[in-house]
This record gives sequence, structure tokens and C-alpha cells, in this order.
Amino acid sequence: MYKIFTLKASLAFLLITLLPIWLFGQSIGTINGEVITKDGKALAYASVRIKDSKISSSVQADGHFSLQVPAGNHVFQVTYANYTVFEEEVDVKSGAVLELAKIVVQANSTQLREIVVSDIQRNKFARKETEGVAKMPLANLENPQVYSVVTKDLMMELGATDYISALAQSPGAVISNGINDNGNGVTMRGFSNTNGVSGMVRNGMPIASRAVSEVFNLERVEVIKGPSATLFGAQTPSYGGLINNVTKRPFESFRGEVSYLTGSFGMNRLTADVNTPLNESRTALGRFNVMGTLNNSFQNEGRERSMGFASSLLFKANSRSTVRFDMDIYNTTKPLMAFIRNTNKLSYTSMKDYPMPHDRSFTSNDVATARSNINIGAELEYKLSENWTSHTSYLFNNTGDKGSVFMVPMIVDDQRVERRYRIFDDYSLNFTAIQQNFNGAYEIAKVKNKVLLGLDATLFTDKSTYMVPYFAILDTVRVTDPVWKPLTRADVDASRPKRSHGDGVDESKYQVYSAYVSNVTNISDRLFVMLSARVNAFRQGSLKQYNPGQPEVRDENGKIEQKETKPSYKEVAGYNQVNVSPKIGIVYQPIKDQVSVFANYMNSFRNIPPSQGISNPLDDNSAPELQKWKPEQAYQFEVGTKLELFGDKLNATLSYYDITVKDKLRTVLNDVSAQDGELNSKGFEVDIISSPVRGWNIIAGYGYNDNKYTKSEANLVGKRSAWSPKNVANLWTSYKFLDNGLKGLGFGAGLNYQSESIMNIQDDFYIPASTVVNGSVFYDQAKYRLGLKFNNLTNLKYWDLYGKPQKPFEFLANISFKF
Repeated sequence: MYKIFTLKASLAFLLITLLPIWLFGQSIGTINGEVITKDGKALAYASVRIKDSKISSSVQADGHFSLQVPAGNHVFQVTYANYTVFEEEVDVKSGAVLELAKIVVQANSTQLREIVVSDIQRNKFARKETEGVAKMPLANLENPQVYSVVTKDLMMELGATDYISALAQSPGAVISNGINDNGNGVTMRGFSNTNGVSGMVRNGMPIASRAVSEVFNLERVEVIKGPSATLFGAQTPSYGGLINNVTKRPFESFRGEVSYLTGSFGMNRLTADVNTPLNESRTALGRFNVMGTLNNSFQNEGRERSMGFASSLLFKANSRSTVRFDMDIYNTTKPLMAFIRNTNKLSYTSMKDYPMPHDRSFTSNDVATARSNINIGAELEYKLSENWTSHTSYLFNNTGDKGSVFMVPMIVDDQRVERRYRIFDDYSLNFTAIQQNFNGAYEIAKVKNKVLLGLDATLFTDKSTYMVPYFAILDTVRVTDPVWKPLTRADVDASRPKRSHGDGVDESKYQVYSAYVSNVTNISDRLFVMLSARVNAFRQGSLKQYNPGQPEVRDENGKIEQKETKPSYKEVAGYNQVNVSPKIGIVYQPIKDQVSVFANYMNSFRNIPPSQGISNPLDDNSAPELQKWKPEQAYQFEVGTKLELFGDKLNATLSYYDITVKDKLRTVLNDVSAQDGELNSKGFEVDIISSPVRGWNIIAGYGYNDNKYTKSEANLVGKRSAWSPKNVANLWTSYKFLDNGLKGLGFGAGLNYQSESIMNIQDDFYIPASTVVNGSVFYDQAKYRLGLKFNNLTNLKYWDLYGKPQKPFEFLANISFKF
């Protein structure tokens, strides 16, 4: 029955998808012109395009270009090396040729790269032109959803060496190393990616959160706010939003950059980025990135080694077809640390009062774990007509460990901590996804529309072979001891046979088939209405679990510290769920192309497997029985305004949101639930990107969030969820001299603030507030860049959301060569 439904839904949606292509079209005109640099040289192989559309072409070797576009008013752009160097409004008539005046880019050909980055970009960090957020070409001021974009230029200026430092200036978002060192933790709008969702996609396709902890292959990062299941499915976004990691792609020019960074705690990092045409006609392009890092921890143990390689190939098969292949491999070896547990046994209420040594690790370099991540993708873009484009994408993502050892600190009392370990002998997560999108533009009664029609299918498999018990005791240390016994893998290997009968195995998989549509109607040139929906068919396979049991273990006093259990095997039956996810948005521009006000209503959901529940939803004391639950639902209402003022010198977004999560499972008795739980999260966010004067750039953000359980277990009602600070603020400002003898010299400074957050909701144990101040000095020239970065200038002692100590003062020095 399920397969019949899926087949019928797919055929019906395909029919709906293709009809507009046959029914609607627009008359066509042509734009011709020539692009040269200030010294009279042709700007060969630059791109010419229509802003907020998929219509583009390339400048020929002699500087001339020709571009066919639909009749009407458009914004014409010239881009070079991924930067916009020219922009003007054009009026294209049906069947006519528009001859543009010679376009002169205000830079010499030999200095173009530096001029493009520093001079021509009026507000270089406010580059919000992206198709990834709405999965269609839609301008920021036309989009009813809130998002921010972190570019590779900003990452460079911040001296980013990892995902955490790269996203430090993303308003309202808190990025960490993950609750159990299992990838990147993402907290937005009161929700984190700790409940089984990754919170991340790669080029719009689903991946595991632990698959992204490096930035060497990222062109930009799109931080998309609010429940986003309608366009991205439910298995990836958290209710607070998601992050789209856009990888580097090839362009027509030969460009490259090699960078070396060194500094505190044994940091040594080498990266290289080379873009090159692969043939004379530039119909085959390649971009290649490599990375190698060796870094010791600021603690006594915690050395990390990592290597990465990425390639992206583009082939222009003909004037209509473009094929891309990309692949990246990232391997890292480092000790793994879980968050500290059993804080309820402390008399302290905050990490700042707990006398845990800040510079000492519970783990060691000798138990480091090798982790690998592989992405393999392909894309086919086909221009069906001047108004319609087909985009087919495929991605395979694998991430896993071999012989991993997680150290898990368990508090015994104010003085003692058990060092426990958890072992995964083999751990593998796999996403296989295929996505088909059609983007089009059409008119009905002279009313313009943009539409996205899509289908996707995702297959996820998860298999882990792990030691039983989950957390085995290695030893107990005292926090006041001046030194702890060195921890070695030999100690772990010697302890394991005494506490384990062998490995357990978990194996699960699911499939998702979806169809979605999103239509933006230009009711006028100032009023836009978005209507979107997804039909989501989820099929969870059976969960297979084998447990070998565990032996009884007594301590030196004869007290049982590990109970004996018997071997067991169970297979939990799978289940199917089909539901609809809506999204509605409206945008009005009181000042056209400068100010917009918007409102949105968005949804996300989470599929919940059957389990024991009360037979009468109105009576918590009714007899339990197996219940097939509805999907848990999150609904957001948001209003706000977006500004692009003073010739793009000021870009800002201000919004208020209210998210309600319904149909949460609420525990009534042990392993018995009722589906009437609710959680509310509301707040406001401010995002400001400004360039008040030439060379001066400012990024400022603030997020306030108030969330609480409105209906839940008695001990949770009215409480705030864990790991979600109420206030988050960021600031970065820099100035770069662009003229005279100081040209290229720059300075930067900024801060990140987080208010206190609750770490353990059961006992009100807190992570204290922190304000981390950073600074930089750099000298940026056409062929090279020198940079100094100063992190945590005040040498603040602070922790992440999960109680893990963070770095003290850090100094980094960087040199880059550009060609």
C-alpha cells in the first residue's frame, strides 16, 4: 500500500511539475555588450547574469558577451571570481537587442583581484544573494524568511580555523563542539541539534552534523532561521533552523591561494585553494582544495591531527547543460570527550564555582580516535527554456569511527570524578539522497510568479558495534589532586575484559520520499506572497539490537558497582507516517528595493516511533497500550523588517518569532507516555552589517530567546530547556586602508557574549555567562596577505554549553600567497 501511494504521489507531482513548463512562457530579448578593465584589457571569462535568476552567460576572450533574457525590467550584473563588479537596471524589449555601453571595471587587469575584494564591494560582508535559502532565485528583500550568510572572506578576516570560529559572527546562533564530541552542536532560537537531527545540509542535501567540522572547502555558510521542513525535510533541520554549507565551486579564471597559519598550543595549519580551467575553451573547469592541521590542546592532553582534500569539476556539455562532480574527504584523529554527567551530585550550582582544573583533560592523546568523513556528489543543471531550469542533485555522505574511545566523566561528589569510557569498535552513518528541482517563472494575467517544484528521496542507514556496558569505569580521580594518573589505551584494553562480555550491535535505517512546491507571486512590484507545502512520506525500517550482557563487578570493598545482565536480542518493528508541512510568507516593500516588512508561518516536524502510551488521553491512570503516535509538530509565526539602505552600505534584519512545539511525548509512568506535551520558544533577533565609510566594516548581532515547557512532566513545567542561553550577542568591526602608503593595512576587533545557560535541567546546574574579546591586525596586498589574530584577549576562563573548558588567550599568525 505504501509503495502504491508513493508511486501515485510521484507520478501526480511529476505531472504538476511539467504542466507549467508547457503552459507558460515569456517573450525573449537579447543583451549585448563588452566588458573591459581600466587599462583597456578585455575582462575575459567574467560572468554576466540577471540578478536573482538562473539566467547567465560568460564574457568571451575578446571581452564581448550576448545574453538572452525574458522581456521586462531586470538588474544586469557582471561578476568576476565570484564578486559582483558591475550592476545596472535594464529594460529588455521582446524580440529586440539591447546594446549596452562599454562596461569599464574600475581596476587594472593586473590588480583586479585585490580591487574587487576591497573597493568594488560596497558592503563586502553583506553578500546575501543566494538560491540556497528558498531553493529558488529570490532576493533578500523578497524573502519572508530570516537568514544570514558567512562568506569565506569573513572567515579569512576572523582567522577561522574551525567551524566554531567561522560562525562566531552569526547572530543568535551558538556553535559548539557537540554534546559528546560527535560533531558540531548548533543552538538557534532555543533549540539544539541534540535530539537526532543534524541541523545541517551540504549544498541543500542532508548530512550528519559530525560530517562538518572543517571550513577549508566552504565558499559560504547560510544560517537559515526557524522551522524549515517544508523545503528541507524533517530529518535535518532543528526547530530553530538549519545551516546550509555551500562548498567551493570552479569558475572560469585561473586563481589560487596557499596559506600557512601557526600560533599558540602548537598550531600548524596549511591550506591551498587552486581554481583552473581544464581546457582552452573553458568548458571544463576544476577547483582543488587541500588542508593539513596539527594542533595541541591548551590542556595537558588533546592533540588533534587532520587532513582534507576536496575537488570540484564542472563541464559545460552544451549551451543548455552543465554537469558538476564534487568530492571531499576529511580525516581527523583526536581524543573524544563526552559532557560531564551527574552534576546533581554536586553542592555547587555553577561551573564557575566547581574547582575542576581548567587546564587538565580527562582523556589523553594515547586514546585518540580516527574519524573519517566522505562526501561524493553530482549535479546536472539543464536549461529547459529561458524561464525554466531543471536541477538534479545526488549526494552520498559517510561518516564513521573505528575503535573510538569516548571518555565520559561521571561526578561522584564534590571531590571525586569517575573516569569512564565508551568504545565503538565500528560506527557508520550513511546518507544517500537524490533531489530533482524545477525552477521557473511564468505570468498569469500579467502577474509574475516564481515557482519551485521538487521531488526528493533520502535513504539513511546507521550501524554501530559497541562495547557493553555503555559506560565502563576505569578509575576515580580527585579534582583537588595536583596530577592524575596518565591514561593510556593499554589501561582501557586491560580494563575491558573485566567489565564486558563483548560487543552489542545496533542497526537501523529509514527512507523518506517527498514532493514539495513553493510559489512566489508578485502581486505588485512591492508585494510578494509565498505559498509552499511538502508532502512527506517517512518509512522507518526495523531496529535490530543485540546485547551480549555484562558481568557483575565489585569494587575493592565488595560493593557492586556494575550489575550483571543477560544476553538479549530484540527487533523493533518499523512504521510509516505521511504528513504535510506548510509554509506561508508575505513581504511588502514600503520603499522599493530598500525596505521590506515581512511575516511568515512555518512548520517542521519529527517522526515518532510507536511505543507504550495511556489508552485514554484524558486519564493518565488509564491502562497502557501500544500507540502509533502522530508526528511531533513545530509551528512558527514571525514578523520583521529587512533594510538595504544608503546604496547597500547598511544591511539589517530585525524580527520577532514565536515557536510552539505540540504533540510532544510526555512521560506518565516508566516507559509509558501521553502525546500532549508542549514547549514554547519566542524571542527577537537583530542582524546588522554595515560599511559606513570606505574600508570600514561592521557586523553586529543580538538574539533574545525565552523558552519553557508549558505542558510536560511536573518537574519540567515552566522550566527553560537545557543548553540554550537567553541572550547571545556578537560584534566584529574592522578598518582597512585602501589608499596611499598604508594601503592594505587593517585592524579588527570584536566580541561574543552568551548569558548563563542551564546545563542540567533536573538540578538547575548552570554554565556562567561569558564575554570573549578578540582582535586582529593584517596587511592585505594583491599577491599576499599577512595576518595576526588575538583570541580571548582578556584570558577569560569560560566553558561551552556542555561544560567543556574553552581556550585561554590564543595568538595566531598567518601568511597567504595569492596567484
